[in-house]
Amino acid sequence: MSRPVPEAAPLVGVVLSSAFALFGFLVSTNHLATVLGSVVLLYPFVAFGIVRSETPEDVFLPDPVLAAGLFGGALVSLYGLVSGQLAFGAFVASVVAVPPALYHARFGDSVNPLSPDATLAVGLLGAAVLLLYGATDSLLVGALSAVFVGFGAVDYRRHRGGPLQRRTRSIAVACCLGGGLAAFGILTATGRPTEGLAAGSVLVAVGAFLALGADRATR
Repeated sequence: MSRPVPEAAPLVGVVLSSAFALFGFLVSTNHLATVLGSVVLLYPFVAFGIVRSETPEDVFLPDPVLAAGLFGGALVSLYGLVSGQLAFGAFVASVVAVPPALYHARFGDSVNPLSPDATLAVGLLGAAVLLLYGATDSLLVGALSAVFVGFGAVDYRRHRGGPLQRRTRSIAVACCLGGGLAAFGILTATGRPTEGLAAGSVLVAVGAFLALGADRATR
């Protein structure tokens, strides 16, 4: 009986996503949406190959995967800036770059000059900037970008730096949850309930993710 080869799944994903991208670029002028659709189509096949492979790091080399993700994310961000779709470009770039970075955090040797704590701080700051900019352009897209980047920063910190100390975790969770409620209350009181709901939801989601990850790590 032949052995299943889960590493072949990404090849199927590449074929399908490439066909989708080619069709999208030919018939649509929204190239960022085409890139997003192609990536969303590709990643489940890649995830299947990684999860089912006994040694995924030997098949999907972490450093090239990281390089491809960062290069693709930078390229998409630049296109979004040039085309006047900065908020949507940032969201698509985060979808392109964050999963490869988290894969590298799990299976590769660190090449990040920042410490895990500093990376977490930068990631959360970046999420806040995306949310603030989204409030002036596209609130939903900004909120989604902020959640994606915030979750990525927390997950990276967990894998590179280990579980947070109980006190640090409690302070971080309290700040996120309390800040989310405060943002919702303040912005709603000033006549901007939609912005308040988006900001509050992002902070509460990141806080819940911090708490959930810490609980799993300390069991």
